[in-house]
Amino acid sequence: MGKELNGLDLSQLQEVLEAIHAEPEKVKSHQWTSRVGWLGGFKFKAFTKHHAFIVDEPANLGGAGEGPNSVEYVLGALGTCLATGFVLNATKRGIQLDNLEVALEGQIDNILTFLGLSEEGHSGYREVIARLYVSTDADAEMIGEIWEQTLKTSPVGNTLARSVAIKPELSVIR
Repeated sequence: MGKELNGLDLSQLQEVLEAIHAEPEKVKSHQWTSRVGWLGGFKFKAFTKHHAFIVDEPANLGGAGEGPNSVEYVLGALGTCLATGFVLNATKRGIQLDNLEVALEGQIDNILTFLGLSEEGHSGYREVIARLYVSTDADAEMIGEIWEQTLKTSPVGNTLARSVAIKPELSVIR
């Protein structure tokens, strides 16, 4: 194992970045996949690669509350993407991080549209606030630059901030 910074093996990170740089199309053309199975009620199991997780609505929305609901996973996905990007960008600049946390909060524009009780607004997030709390000896200006770079390049952040084509298909099985 080589020298580490922020829990990352620097030589391994360098190898990964060099391999990606050598074949960028291989990484750019990667197809992300997921499958979701219904477990009854408002409870589902999502599968991605070799992982699975439960999605369920809270009791006050008709579920059993046995897992985060979909919009909570969106916040979690954004937060972990921002944290990952920040650690990556700080490590690439040689900055030691002692600790970090991303706290997120969001307000749904009008949940009543999802429930079929309103036609006004939309059922997605109106706004998400992402606050970075970081402990480091690096100067605040450098940390601000890294945070801005992280926000600019976040795959999940960009997915949420930009219009994404969703192409629904239907198969009825009898």
